[in-house]
Amino acid sequence: MLRILLSLALALTIGLAAASAQDAKKKDGPKKDKKPPVSAEERAAAMEKRFKARDKDGDGKLTLAELAGKTAAGEERAKKLIKAKDKDGDGALTLQEMLAKPEKKDRPKKDRPKKEKPTEKKPAEK
Repeated sequence: MLRILLSLALALTIGLAAASAQDAKKKDGPKKDKKPPVSAEERAAAMEKRFKARDKDGDGKLTLAELAGKTAAGEERAKKLIKAKDKDGDGALTLQEMLAKPEKKDRPKKDRPKKEKPTEKKPAEK
C-alpha cells in the first residue's frame, strides 16, 4: 500500500514538473533564430530563383496562370500583383518588373499612410 502511494506521489510530482515546463515555454514563445540582415543582392538572387521556378514556359514572363497557382485566393493576389507591377501593360510580369520597387501610386491603399480628413461641422438643417 505504501509503495502504491509513493508511486502515485512520484508520478504526480513528475506530471506537475512537466506541466510547469510547458507553461514556461508558452509564455516565452518559440525561440526564433535571428537571421543576419539580407543584402539587396541576396534578395534579388532569391527573387530571380523563385521567378524562374514559376516561369513554366521559360519565356521570361509570369502570366496570371503561372502566378495564381490552384486557388481562387491565389488568383486574386496574382491579379493585384500584376496590376501593381506590370509597367508595360502586357498582363504578365518580367523579372525587372518584379524587382522594381513600387511607386507611391502603385502601392495598395492599405500600405499607404492615411491622410487625415478635415472635420467640418455642417449646420443643422431645420
